[in-house]
Amino acid sequence: GLHADRFDALLGVRDFTVTPRRGQLLVYDTFARPLVRHILLPVPGPLGKGVLVAPTVYGNVLLGPTAEDLDDRTATGTTADGLAGLRAQGARIVPALVEEEVTAAYAGLRAATGREDYRCAARPELRYVTVGGIRSTGLSASLALAEHVLGLLASCGLRAGPERPLAPVRMPNLGEAFPRPYRDPAAVARDPAHGTVVCHCAHVTLGEVRDALRSAVPPAGLDGLRRRTRAGSGRCQGSHCRPALRALFETYGKGAGAR
Repeated sequence: GLHADRFDALLGVRDFTVTPRRGQLLVYDTFARPLVRHILLPVPGPLGKGVLVAPTVYGNVLLGPTAEDLDDRTATGTTADGLAGLRAQGARIVPALVEEEVTAAYAGLRAATGREDYRCAARPELRYVTVGGIRSTGLSASLALAEHVLGLLASCGLRAGPERPLAPVRMPNLGEAFPRPYRDPAAVARDPAHGTVVCHCAHVTLGEVRDALRSAVPPAGLDGLRRRTRAGSGRCQGSHCRPALRALFETYGKGAGAR
């Protein structure tokens, strides 16, 4: 991540330097969704793919990201200039987007290292492996990276032993292309909690929140719950449902499973 080079330095290795590259993004309301049917991607530049307009599986439209090389590895805030620049670039790609309502603005940092490829290297003499510079493609590459790193660790002396089956962990599908629980009469009949909407903006039900909090790997906070269920990610960004979600954490969250 952002501190891979600093971790290396603790062990006397200085092969690369991480430069935090901030990407600011705008999320447009679901009313903008009919404007975009495909990912609209400009010609890539030296700092990456550039600002794109894309439909999301949640029914929104995404605009971004920017690419700003910084010195501060904690600078995840948005800026007025950055958002204004985004809107200007979005207007060039989809002019009608300027008139649409923005639901959320946020920023993230990518770990740029001055080289396009990942920085994966074995240190047999130190018995560890560096996996640095994993940027936007890290999510889709994660399984292949894991297999590659396992081989690198073997060169450092690790004996992995035989493979063991893992307990299945299933995540609910949150995309708008599939029926949500509140629209499924059979699901509501089986469990009336799936007919009780807690987050009205994103149509998240009590049953979905409860199941997430009781899952094998439960979310540790409201941000994790949002990622698991979309609760708090709609137009009001949790302004209305946050008290109810906090109460559900008290009822079904970690340590409350016996209730």
